[in-house]
Amino acid sequence: MTVKCSKCNNPAIIRIGYANLNLCKEHFIEYFESRFERIIEKYKMLEGSKKVAVAVSGGKDSTTLLHLMNKIKDKYGIELIGITIDLGINKHESKYSAKSVEYAIKNYELLGVKYKIVKVSEDYGFTIDDAAKKLRRPVCSTCGLTKRYILNKVAAELGADTLATAHNLNDTAQFVFHGYFSGDVENLARLRAIAPAEKGFIKKIKPLFLVPEKEIATYAIVKNIPFITDSCPYVALRLGSRSQTILRRKIEEIEDELPGFMAYLVENFENKIRPALEKEYGIKEEEKEGHRCKICGMPTPPGRDICSFCAIRLKLTSAINTI
Repeated sequence: MTVKCSKCNNPAIIRIGYANLNLCKEHFIEYFESRFERIIEKYKMLEGSKKVAVAVSGGKDSTTLLHLMNKIKDKYGIELIGITIDLGINKHESKYSAKSVEYAIKNYELLGVKYKIVKVSEDYGFTIDDAAKKLRRPVCSTCGLTKRYILNKVAAELGADTLATAHNLNDTAQFVFHGYFSGDVENLARLRAIAPAEKGFIKKIKPLFLVPEKEIATYAIVKNIPFITDSCPYVALRLGSRSQTILRRKIEEIEDELPGFMAYLVENFENKIRPALEKEYGIKEEEKEGHRCKICGMPTPPGRDICSFCAIRLKLTSAINTI
C-alpha cells in the first residue's frame, strides 16, 4: 500500500519520524529548506557575517550545505566562497581525492560560486597517503588536523569572516555520546555549533548540526545534486575504534525506536550542558590570544613555539625527503 504525503495526496518519499510526517518530494524539499533556515535563525549563525567560506569535500553533506547556503545568501546579504582541499588520497589507486575535487568543482560551477582548490602536496609538501605511510599516528587524526588548519588559514586569507562546515546530526550525536562515554570533557567543552572568532581563528558555524544524515542524503538525491558516493579508503581505519562503531550504531537504533532522540541529545547538550562545561574546561580568557607559531604565524597554545600542524608537517617532509 502506497503511503500518502501528510500534506497532500501524492505518494510520500520519506518518513520524518520525530515530526510524525510522511512527505512527498515537493513537501519534503519545502520542509527541509525551511528547517535549515530555522536553525540558522534560531542560533543566529549568520549574525555579523558578510563573507562565508563553505568547506566542500564533494560528499553529500558538504555539497548540500553549499546549495542551501547559496539559496539563502541574498536574503542574508552574504557573499559565498567555496574551499576544497585536495588531500592527495589515492590509496590502492582509488583516486579518491581527485574524484572528490571533481564533484566539488561541478557544484561550484553549477551554482556559479567562486572557489579555491588547495593542493596539500603542492602547498605543504605532503599528502595524506604520505602521512599514512610515514607517521606513527592515526591517519584520520592527521587528516582532521590538516583540514582544520588549512580551512581556517585559507578562509582568512580569502577575506572570509565565517567558515561553514557540514557536520550533520548523526556526527554530532556520536561525538557527544562518545564524549560522555570516554569522559573527554575538554573536547566536549569545545564542541560548539557556533564558534566565535577568537584566539586568531575566524568564526565557525555548523548549519547542519541538527539535520539527520538520512534527510541530507534524500535532499541531495531529489535535488539532483552531484556528489561522490565513494568512501574514503581510510574509513576502515577510522571506524576501527570498536567503541565509536558500536556507539554510532546504538544511537541510530535508539533513534529508530525513539524518534527525535538524536536531536534532543544534541540540542540539550548545545543549549544546557556545553555552556556549563565551557566555563570549567573551555579556553580561558587569558589564553584566547595565545602564542603564534614561529613557522607559520598561526595560533598555538601557550608554551609551544610551533603549532601542531607545522610539527606534523616537519616530521612528514623530513621523512619523505630521507632516502
